[in-house]
Amino acid sequence: MKFPSLSLVALAASILSPVAVVAQSDFVYTLDGQDVSIPVSSAVSYDSGQDQHKRRPLIVSADGRTVTLEGNIHRALPFLPALSIKANTVMDVDVTIGSIQEAQAICLEENTGHSSSRCYVFAHTQDLSSSWHILDPQTAEGETKHYTIPIGHYFWGDNKFNYLALMQDNDSSNRDAGSVTFSNIAISNGAEFYMTQNGLSHYTNTAAQIRYKGSQDSWQYPLMVSEDGKSVQLQGNMWRAIPIETPIVIDAATDLEFTVTIADVTEIHSICFADSTNGGLSARDADRCINVGGTQSFGYYNVDPHTQEGETRTYTIPIGLVYQGVFRGNIDYIMFIHDNDSSDRSTGDSTWSNIAFTQSVRPSFNIMVNGEAQEISSATQATARNDQDSRLHFLDISDANSVTMKGNVHKALTISEPFEINKATELDFDFTLTTMAEHHTICIVTDPTNIASYTWGNRCWTVAWTQNVSWDHNIEPQTAVGETRHYNIPIGLKHPGGQTYYLVFVQDNDANKVTGESTFSNIEFSQRPDLMLDINGVETGVFNHQLSYGSRQDFASNLIEVSDDGKKASMYGNLWKALELPTPVTITDNTVLSFTVDIEELLEFVSICFDEDLSDQKQARCFKLSGTQTTNLGTVIYKGIKQTYEGETKEYMIRLKEFYTGDAFNYIVFQHDNDGAARHDGISHISDISLYEMEPSCLEGATFNFDLSECTVDNFIAALQTKMTTIGACAGKDAWREMLSLIDGQSDSDVRDRIEGICAAAYTSETVEFDTLLDKEKQFVEEFFDGGNKWNYEVDEAAGPNLAKDASRITIATQKFDGNHAIAFPDVHNFEGCELRAAMCCYVAARDVDYEPEDNSDACYMDFSKSRQSSHVRDGYSIYGDGSEGNFACHGFAWGNDSGYNDAAFKGNTLFDVAMKNELYTNKKVEELPGAPMCGCIENMPVVTRADCTTTTVTQTVSISFDSIEFFAESTVTNVQHTDCADLTTHYAQLVDEGKATSTELQKLKKHVVGDGMCGAALYDFLDSKGFVYTPHLAASSST
Repeated sequence: MKFPSLSLVALAASILSPVAVVAQSDFVYTLDGQDVSIPVSSAVSYDSGQDQHKRRPLIVSADGRTVTLEGNIHRALPFLPALSIKANTVMDVDVTIGSIQEAQAICLEENTGHSSSRCYVFAHTQDLSSSWHILDPQTAEGETKHYTIPIGHYFWGDNKFNYLALMQDNDSSNRDAGSVTFSNIAISNGAEFYMTQNGLSHYTNTAAQIRYKGSQDSWQYPLMVSEDGKSVQLQGNMWRAIPIETPIVIDAATDLEFTVTIADVTEIHSICFADSTNGGLSARDADRCINVGGTQSFGYYNVDPHTQEGETRTYTIPIGLVYQGVFRGNIDYIMFIHDNDSSDRSTGDSTWSNIAFTQSVRPSFNIMVNGEAQEISSATQATARNDQDSRLHFLDISDANSVTMKGNVHKALTISEPFEINKATELDFDFTLTTMAEHHTICIVTDPTNIASYTWGNRCWTVAWTQNVSWDHNIEPQTAVGETRHYNIPIGLKHPGGQTYYLVFVQDNDANKVTGESTFSNIEFSQRPDLMLDINGVETGVFNHQLSYGSRQDFASNLIEVSDDGKKASMYGNLWKALELPTPVTITDNTVLSFTVDIEELLEFVSICFDEDLSDQKQARCFKLSGTQTTNLGTVIYKGIKQTYEGETKEYMIRLKEFYTGDAFNYIVFQHDNDGAARHDGISHISDISLYEMEPSCLEGATFNFDLSECTVDNFIAALQTKMTTIGACAGKDAWREMLSLIDGQSDSDVRDRIEGICAAAYTSETVEFDTLLDKEKQFVEEFFDGGNKWNYEVDEAAGPNLAKDASRITIATQKFDGNHAIAFPDVHNFEGCELRAAMCCYVAARDVDYEPEDNSDACYMDFSKSRQSSHVRDGYSIYGDGSEGNFACHGFAWGNDSGYNDAAFKGNTLFDVAMKNELYTNKKVEELPGAPMCGCIENMPVVTRADCTTTTVTQTVSISFDSIEFFAESTVTNVQHTDCADLTTHYAQLVDEGKATSTELQKLKKHVVGDGMCGAALYDFLDSKGFVYTPHLAASSST
């Protein structure tokens, strides 16, 4: 850019010789290309003591453009109107010196009092002070020079210059001596300094510039405007404000672009804007100035990187985001701070160019609020705390669902549609940490008048940090650099609540304010669903404010997860939580609590409770439903409550009168207890919770019947539910509830027991006991399954024992009973318990001297304590594990978890088929592994690698009838069929798939039937429990 400077041209004296000289004609000068006449008669003495009372006239040429001074003259011609000088005003003049005197000058004055600082000296013989503007070079005697003087560089401000003073000072004894001629005086204003907004020019009025923060400004240093008006140059110390003729409008979408060159760095290089009608010129500089360079830090807005000495940089700044609140709107002043408080205030040089305001589209991003998208504009971002935020670091909306922070940031965004934070509010988001800062935080502000209230505590959550602060909550695990984590935070439990007006993002980094980068994405506010209870047929929502229950047992960060429909409460890890009922519940003698429990991962205990308050230090209120803990349960009720095991789902009905009644039960409580290091383990679900008043059964007085192919509890209830649709009084009612009422039961266990009893009665008249079946005494049967009596000990040989003859009863029993009767499971010690509902026979010998049993398994070990009545030893064990037991064969079977399943109701038939008909009578397998029973429940048998399998299917009809008071059952069996089911473990897995066993039970079964090649692992675990280390080559055939 080009700035006006002093210039001169030497002219031939002969050319400038005056034409005709006429005294007292008008003096003519040019102002911005227009001739202006000043009557010479209006001239007055300038510094009257020097002018000698106008003793000598001004000699003006006929065209008025030349005026000659001869002798001592100090004369002032009035400007009409007064002359305004701007930063870009220049004066051109031709000067001819006929005879040099003490001082020959032109002055511009507000009045007729002389001021040397207002005068431009063209020639002089007298020593003049530095306040005079002595032009260089001077004009010599007999010489003519043309001068272009940038008078706007010397004079500035909204001053009116009223006089053009012409001076030829001669204080000698001959005051008539001396001659100077001024010709062709022209004053012009160059291009005015201007900015643009959206392509339109906004001009300033440099003539009206004022001292901004006057005590700071050095008035003698003027602004300089380039010839094209696009640039302004600052030299020396100045704090200067220039009015903008047409105000700039700044809103949130406004950007500011400019170029700055620092030729000589000083303390502060800043550009500022203000609204003078709103106190802007007296407001703090920190709020409105953008500092681009210098040796001092200044204000809030220090751009990075700074412009260094010798550099030129172009900046684009979102000025609409920098200026907030009252600082937006109509801006009518631009200010420059070029601060230099050194001893030499004339140093420092910078140029500001191409200042332009444009409009940008400030992107928006979405947050989800209770399932609805809400758009938040980045144009609303504001500094949340003046003492913390780096004003020139802004939130970056990288996509429609993400907010990125770079550098030190404490920024607030305005929520477009305020929403409620309550105790059930949760916040979800994804967080990515690119570069670590001191802490990375998200906050929710509910005070519409105080954004900075985010630091009042319980309003902020930090997910990555190197520094702790007192007003936030650190969320573990924190995110590491390079990671992305999802967070779900129950903010309502800590936040004071209320309408949300601002979302605050904090990336604090006081140590290095330009570093740190992180992104919050997929921000979602939601309400934990109400827990829905059915209370006497009315769907009742329980507000999901989860309170700690009991004394120091609750793990506060673990919360119950309620399903979207509110009907299922899922619990993970240790928690003791209470939810306040909307109105207190009254529990009467007829109140029944019903629900469904699903145990996914076993823990110490799971309970459901109703309580008057939050204390557990009183009479029993909680029902234990599941868990490994059986002692130190305090007041927890467990007797008479059927337990649910891992992998199982059970429906419960509990008549509460057996435990408590009253009318002030304010809370429903869930205990999900898992202490110690495993506090995060354990998963269970409780659903379909209902409280109702038991009424007389609708079945009373009705008569009906139905048929079942398997008389299980579920089949019975399903058939009864269908039948109830034909009974008018039962329409829409629940069969479980009606059965509980009909039998006046206390729980669902009573209903199950009653139905199982009804089903079992179907076989009573046709069931055959084992001793009857074999036509033997019970002792014979018991000894046989232990591996004793003659059927096991004798060896078939010519003219000796003959199994076909001795055990011919087996053939008769098969023909007479096995195909169409239920055979009772033997009432002997080997088959007591059978918790896994599986039994097995294992053989080591054969009746035939030339025959050995098929070797289909390996024995790992036998724990004698499991079969004390068979081994007649209190404790001890035998270890095998490498096939050292010789030929060894096992054959087992399993049955479903309802006694009405055919394989359960006819398990005695399966045992008869496996142990007697198949393995003994057909395959001639006999005798037990030492210390073990030959046949028994799987838990009492040796640990083996595998077992053959048999399953039983039955064709039958079970007829159920109701005579208005009670149920009767009768079975018609047409066929009992035994089939091979490969191996026992595979068959048990099929039972799990059919819902007739659980995965937990399968895993327990695999502790007894461990699989091929797994004896070593089984032995290691067993011997470890005894305090020994298993060494395979020392274990063969050992026992203790």
